[in-house]
Amino acid sequence: MPRLAVLVVGVLLGAAVTGGCWLAVSLADGDASPAGEAFGTRGTLTLADSSFSLLAEGEDCIGLDGYSDIQRGAQVNVTGADGTLVATGELEGGKKTALGCEFPFAIEGIPQGSKFYTVEVSHRGGLTQTEDELRSGGLAFTLGND
Repeated sequence: MPRLAVLVVGVLLGAAVTGGCWLAVSLADGDASPAGEAFGTRGTLTLADSSFSLLAEGEDCIGLDGYSDIQRGAQVNVTGADGTLVATGELEGGKKTALGCEFPFAIEGIPQGSKFYTVEVSHRGGLTQTEDELRSGGLAFTLGND
């Protein structure tokens, strides 16, 4: 019987050591990428074009002619300082405003720590922002000649 007791104690001790090692490695990995590492931002793209003047405020609108790529689902990309794509979002549906046709967007999962970020809608060129500027939201793109 004492041999069995020693064996059981040995197995339990081994399991405890293995579990402790696993926990230590898991916590160390957690420190390398803590929760809250990623953040999100919001913004709008406004098409300033007189072709929307016949619409009532709040009506649905989309980009036409040379702006046909600007519509619900158009991709919004965020790249880090090194030019690597780090997050994506998409335009929501456009609504007529006093300024034209406004498309809101939201981007989640932007990793923190880049010196700066560039946000680009479709292929229309980007706005370069610091992390603090992105965290505050309120990005505002404008396309058009009105």
